[in-house]
Order: sequence, then structure tokens, then C-alpha cells
Amino acid sequence: MKALKTHVAGVDVHKEILAITVLIGAPEAEPVAQHFECSTFTEDLMAMGLKLKELGVLDVAMESTGIYWKPVFNVWNPLGICVVVGNATHIKNVPGRKTDMNDSQWIAELHRFGLIRPSFIPDGEFQRMRLLSRHRTNLTEDLSKVKNRVQKVLEDGNIKLGSVVSDVFGVSGVKILDLIAEGVTRADTLTAAVTTKIKRMEDVKKALTNCLTTEHCFVIAELMTQYRDIKARISSVERELYKKVEPYAHLVKALDEIPGIDEILAIGIIAEASTNMSSFRDERSFAAWAGVASGNNESAGKKKRSHCRQGNPGLRKILIQAAQGATHCKGSFYRSKYRKLSFRLGSKNKAKVAIANKLARVVYKILAGNQYKELGYMRGDPREQKIKNLLSQLRAMGVEINHHTHQMIYSKRTVKVESSGIVEN
Repeated sequence: MKALKTHVAGVDVHKEILAITVLIGAPEAEPVAQHFECSTFTEDLMAMGLKLKELGVLDVAMESTGIYWKPVFNVWNPLGICVVVGNATHIKNVPGRKTDMNDSQWIAELHRFGLIRPSFIPDGEFQRMRLLSRHRTNLTEDLSKVKNRVQKVLEDGNIKLGSVVSDVFGVSGVKILDLIAEGVTRADTLTAAVTTKIKRMEDVKKALTNCLTTEHCFVIAELMTQYRDIKARISSVERELYKKVEPYAHLVKALDEIPGIDEILAIGIIAEASTNMSSFRDERSFAAWAGVASGNNESAGKKKRSHCRQGNPGLRKILIQAAQGATHCKGSFYRSKYRKLSFRLGSKNKAKVAIANKLARVVYKILAGNQYKELGYMRGDPREQKIKNLLSQLRAMGVEINHHTHQMIYSKRTVKVESSGIVEN
């Protein structure tokens, strides 16, 4: 096998040190190996980058080891060094021969023959947006944890507010929590704070009759302070995100038209995937990179069940959340598709991942410049529904049916669009 590169380097990345192997030689000859070590301080990385350039090495490969690859990339990429970041599972060395230098040499040899598939790394602008978007996601998760802690304290004090209201942190719920934080525990006073319409109004006083102590009130006060602080931080991050995404307001608006995706999720999608779709072959490749596409598992001509491939965890989380919302949008194509898939697959979670896959394909095409058109709720053909009802009646009468394959038939549409809801330009 002929080598494709003559001057390459492989880097085994760690928190404090880098193990570097440089291979220099003609494609048909055995290369000369040189080994280096350096620390991960910025000055040392800069000096090592200049050393590589002196040796004529402009092609460097390394594993995507946690967060530790980013300092190396941030320093070497502006120097004109082409840094390829590969998936660690794709470039594992032979077991039993693992040392830092052996790993770096193995990476260099793979890169010399062009056998490392580069991971997608967005431009610096989108990396900064991604940092803000993921920070907002972390704050949102922290907010949910605080809400759960408040609920636990309420339950510990015999308050069953969550049993009579849909949202403990609604308008009336927050008023009640503020009163408890001030030390008010009488059920009559707490009930008077309920000003919104509640279906089970007659049960509110029962739910607020409690065994609260001063310690409960103190903890509730601390948690409410934390709750408001996190909400203020989330608002601050969102304002910064809106500033960063202003040049792409048209894409945010286009993504917002998709059921289940609001402005915040649209901004998160742009931050994770950027706006340049040239790095992906097609919408299938994009869905696989997002982590919502099942892998291939075929042996001896038989296809076996396979799990979703590992992809971008941030984008996968956003797409699953969007799929959850899309399945609740009345009159939506995704709502109807979700119902049919959940019935056929026997799992609501699998059906949501399938809807997330469809949403990923739609997102790819919109970012590529196409237009979205909602198909609407797709009902089954009446004749097929009648066949289904007759089959159910026959089974109820004891007739055994073994060879009937049932499949819902979509009704005919005059608008020519793809099943994902995309109208191509």
C-alpha cells in the first residue's frame, strides 16, 4: 500500500503532556521516525508547533480525547498546521503494546496512509456559540435539579401541591413557595395565595395542610434564591446567544417553522451543526453524525438489530427534545408518524428516535437552502382501515389469520413533497 503523505505527525494527547511521533520519508520508502514530548502549556505548544513547521510537517493527527485536544488545535491550527482529529474508537492500537509513544506512532502511520477519518470541527464562531448553548443546557439541567429538591422538601413537610396543580412553579405555586420561605405555614393563608384557575380547587386546602418546620422553611428559602439566580443566568446566556446568532436570523426563522423546534432549539442546532453542510455527504450522513441513525449490522446476508451510532451528544439531545415536542403538535405529520411507529415498533422511545432522525434530515436540507412545508396529519386509507376492522372482527370470532401483512396506506396528496416535509428548490 502506497503512502499518501510524506511528512506527518501523530500525537497522543493527555492532560499535561503530549507524545509526538514524526514520520518523514518518500511514499514508497520506509519513513524515518522522530519522537518528541512537550507539555500542554500554551508557550510549549507554540514552540512545538514551530518545531514541526521547521521539520516540514504540516499534517498532524490526534485522537479526540475528551477536552484535551482543543488546546492543541487552538494553538497549532492558526500556525497553518492541518490538524486532523479522529475518533478514538476508530484508531485503537493492538492490545498489549500500549505506550504513549507507540500510540502516537500508530496514529502517525495511519495518517500517513490516509486511514483516519477527520471529525467535523466547526469554525471558531460556531465553537463559541456552541460553548454558550451547552452552558445554557447545563444551567437548565441545574434548574430542574433545584425544582426536584423543592418538591422533595414539600413532600417531606406533607404538602401535596404537585397532586392538585400541573406546575408547582406556576404563578400560584411560586406565590405559595415564597410564603413558605417567609415562614408562613397556615393552610388558610397559603390557600388564599391561589389566584389562578385550578381544576381541583376543592382539594387545594387539603394539599396545603402540612407539618412544616422552621428548617423546612429555611431550606425552601435557600432553594428559591437558587432557583431565581439560575433563571437570571439562563436569561443572560440567552441574550448573549441572540446577539451571536443575529447574522443567521433567517435560518433561525426557517428552523422555527418545523414542529417541535422553537427559537432556542434552532439556535442550539446552528451552534452544534454550523451552517455549512458541505462537510456531510447527504442528510443520512448528517443524521448519523447527530447520533439519531441506527448503524449497520449485517452478517452472512442477514441484517441484525443495531443500536444508534454515537454522534454529537449536544445535537442528539436537542433533536430528541424537538421530537418530543413534535409528537404533541396537533395536526402535524410527525404526530401521525409517531403514532404509527410507536404501534409498529412497540416502543415509544424508539419511535421518538425515529422522529428525531426525520427532523435531522429536515434540518440538513433547510441549512442547505431548501424550504420546509408542513404535510399535515397523514391518516390511513379508509379501505385499509376497513380491512383492519374486519380482520379484528374475524379474530374475535375465532378465525385464525396467519399470512396477512397489514400496512397503513397514506392518502393521496396534490402537493409534491418528500415524506420529511421538504420542498426542494
